[in-house]
Amino acid sequence: MEPLVPDSVAVHPGCLLVKLGQVAFRLTENRLAPLGMRTRHYTLLKVLVAEGPLSQSELGRRSRIDPTTVVAVIDDLEAKEFATRTRDATDRRRSLVVATDAGRLAAAEADALLDGLGAEMFADLTDDQTRDLAGILGAINAGAALSQAAENLRV
Repeated sequence: MEPLVPDSVAVHPGCLLVKLGQVAFRLTENRLAPLGMRTRHYTLLKVLVAEGPLSQSELGRRSRIDPTTVVAVIDDLEAKEFATRTRDATDRRRSLVVATDAGRLAAAEADALLDGLGAEMFADLTDDQTRDLAGILGAINAGAALSQAAENLRV
């Protein structure tokens, strides 16, 4: 079978990540579809489950999703009863987004589906290689360089 990305392009790690990321995105969207979710729904829901109630703007900042999209996704999550908006007790002018019990359950179901997808996507790797890949990607994600480059694009 031919590689997903031609060798001439794959010599550039950024290009390789982009192309593999596009495939992973489509597979993820497909895997989440039976739950009525897309990747953006899963992302916001996971942030809410992990971090608790957040304002819409904080939720967008934490998930790096633009404000207009955040509002639409929260609307979708509310329609599915996965999240609710509630007034902040410390500042009545501000609303907070809160994951519901149904939302926490949906996030757990999505995690299971995505764990299965991960096993399929990385079936050609050894367990050590999979851990190494996760570590490398985690280091890039946690590092300052890519984060700063992304922030510079927002200006």
